[in-house]
Amino acid sequence: MTGFAQGLLDALLQDAHLIVPQLFLITVATLMLWPGDLFVSRAEKHRWAPITLVVLGVTAWLVARVDNGLGFGRMFQMDGLTRGFQLLCILGAAGAVALSQRVLNGLKQQTVEYYALILFSLAGMLFLCGASDLISVYFSLELMAISIYILVAYLRDWKTSVEAGLKYFLLGAFSSGILVYGISLLYGAAGGTTTNLADLGQALALAPKPDSLLVFGGVLMVLVGMAFKVAAVPFHMWSPDAYEGAPTPITAFMATAPKAAALAAFLRVFGTGFHSLFTTWVLPLSYIAAASMILGNVAAVRQVSMKRLLAYSSIAHVGYMLLGVLSADPVAGAQAVWLYMAIYVVMNFGAFAVVIYLQGQGEGERIEDFRGLGRKHPVLGFAMMIFLLSLAGIPPLLGFFGKFYLFKLAIEQGHVTLTVIALLTSAVSAYYYLGVVAQMYFKEPAEGETPALGALPAFIVGVACLLILVGTAFGPWLLDWAGKVALG
Repeated sequence: MTGFAQGLLDALLQDAHLIVPQLFLITVATLMLWPGDLFVSRAEKHRWAPITLVVLGVTAWLVARVDNGLGFGRMFQMDGLTRGFQLLCILGAAGAVALSQRVLNGLKQQTVEYYALILFSLAGMLFLCGASDLISVYFSLELMAISIYILVAYLRDWKTSVEAGLKYFLLGAFSSGILVYGISLLYGAAGGTTTNLADLGQALALAPKPDSLLVFGGVLMVLVGMAFKVAAVPFHMWSPDAYEGAPTPITAFMATAPKAAALAAFLRVFGTGFHSLFTTWVLPLSYIAAASMILGNVAAVRQVSMKRLLAYSSIAHVGYMLLGVLSADPVAGAQAVWLYMAIYVVMNFGAFAVVIYLQGQGEGERIEDFRGLGRKHPVLGFAMMIFLLSLAGIPPLLGFFGKFYLFKLAIEQGHVTLTVIALLTSAVSAYYYLGVVAQMYFKEPAEGETPALGALPAFIVGVACLLILVGTAFGPWLLDWAGKVALG
């Protein structure tokens, strides 16, 4: 064994305790593909969903048990920020798996590969949440994204699904190239000494003036590459088509878990690695945040497809969360972003559970399909109204507190113009969310029976609605609680 290989093995054995959840996920996903698939008949494929949920539960327990530390040549860091966002990613994956069983049974598309790909993608997200080096950031992003490309195009017989997967893959590959080129520029600007975020920040702050354009170009390219991963404007072009073409549970998955991981990387890269270059990237990121809020909300107004409306809405929500990244106080920014993301995951999965229910009745693709839902299925209609009003940030629902703390932080940091834009665009979002509510309560329902919701979707809808309603009573304490979970 060569000296390099021996050193790599020693490092792995020494620091393996930091990545036990990821190793567990990769091992289980590999066993699910082979030999696990050989022992489960096609008629029993539906059993992979509950098995995957158990695996995710074990993963969450492992994440909670991992001690803080820095390992693998300081390429991976386990701390409160990592753990908090990892738990959000696991929650997003669990919601997608729970919603998938009903959808895939209806389409007769149950396969073990589907669930294995979710686990592989989740492993990449868990790595990304703790990546403390630009190299580990890049490889984690790719492990996360490659599996999602396949999941978007999972319905091979559907033209829209294959087209969406191809578009997403091509644009994703292009953005990854930009990201790598930006990393290489920064490596050169730092004198070819390091890509570690903590060291890089110090090296770039001391870089000589002739290299200032090199530093700016590198930071801007890294910003572009990462903005693509969270579907921020103007790097959002893949998002509406991918959301519409993907299986609906994967749409819900893409809107939550990968965004949580990418935002954790945003906070780590720009809050730690580029914090000394705050004046270099604050203006471009401010423009991206403002454009995301404006275009996401304005474009959503004109949508007739519910999935595209939620896609553009997610772009707007990313714009709001970037206000936390723009904070000159990385700790306060991370705290506010984590809280907003946690609330968004709950609201988003609740809304998508209702969409999936309607799709099971041959509806749900269009906003018009929600007509009369409040009369035909009062409990479901009430829950959907709660999700939509909370997404709009209407007080005193839980979504209001997420926006309140982010906007308050933005004002304290001097981003008054961005906060005004956020407030105005939130009013626009209330218009299209209330439009769906109007369809549910002021339009006559279509004739026909009202089938049962199904156990897992009903559980998700019920828990999500309960969390939003109960959480409103604890609004003033949410930020402190978020700090204990995400930063403790």
